Amino acid sequence: MARTRALPNTITVIIPSNPKFLRAVRSMLDEITYEMGFSAKARSEVIHAVDEACTNVIKHGYGGNFDKKIVLILRELADRLEVVIKDFGKKVHPARIRSRDLHDVKPGGLGVYFIRRSMDMVWYDMSPRIGTELKMVKYLKRQRHK
Repeated sequence: MARTRALPNTITVIIPSNPKFLRAVRSMLDEITYEMGFSAKARSEVIHAVDEACTNVIKHGYGGNFDKKIVLILRELADRLEVVIKDFGKKVHPARIRSRDLHDVKPGGLGVYFIRRSMDMVWYDMSPRIGTELKMVKYLKRQRHK
């Protein structure tokens, strides 16, 4: 897993599309969100959303191929964490990126639902010539002291 700081408060991480590397991503996100001051619940939501998104890239974008790359860009701002996940797999029209019906009880198929529910803003950028960029934002809600 390569980790570099490109801009102040920005971390770029490149991982192989192998699920075994997601544990390191989850650990890094836990540390970053903790240091930023996110609540335990919000930290868990960010970690879950990014994990689901990377899993979807591996499963759907790369068809389970473990030798591709996933680029994560994390930008720490005063009031939020911005996350960009870039893949270089097959494109899917954003209207087709959706969860299964919640009433259809069976395992799997809820990743997009959890991503949208966990993050404050989620959108897909289809403009890159190859692949897709998923952009997500989680706002830091400061606790007010009485």
